[in-house]
Amino acid sequence: MELVSKETVEKMATIENTVKKQVIEAIKTSKKEHDSSEQKTTVSIQNIVKDNTSEIIEKIDSKIPTYVKLYSDLYKKYLHIASNFCNTSYLTQKKFCDKMGIDETRLAMFDAYLESVKKMVLIQIDMNESMIQAYVGHRLTVLEFYDQMMNGSIANFAKMFSMFNEYKK
Repeated sequence: MELVSKETVEKMATIENTVKKQVIEAIKTSKKEHDSSEQKTTVSIQNIVKDNTSEIIEKIDSKIPTYVKLYSDLYKKYLHIASNFCNTSYLTQKKFCDKMGIDETRLAMFDAYLESVKKMVLIQIDMNESMIQAYVGHRLTVLEFYDQMMNGSIANFAKMFSMFNEYKK
């Protein structure tokens, strides 16, 4: 049993080779620009890491509104489909049930049953919201603790590094 067709593998290989060539060209261009620049600045590992990391974080941060909107649109579409289904099936159900001649007592029982199901679903929606709020609150607390620990570790690293520099003299 063949999981991926030969054509698919060939397409993937072509794409991979194209990407590799583009990366190589980008590296060459970057090296040329770096070599030809007249302004020679002192470059440090810290600045390189900081600049690249900052750019990545800013890019991710800029995408958050897009992600939120996309998931919101997706969720709204689900709700729209559910609403359309209920509204469209209403007419069909009405015609079908009218022909059956269901008495008022049975309709009242069905109404009471659906009312209890609705209340249960509404309670579950509220419980789910509370659970998500607690979960996110917990995650934020953990992240705050992690941030404090990392800042403490960095401060200790700086102290140790300065001691090492003093010892080195």
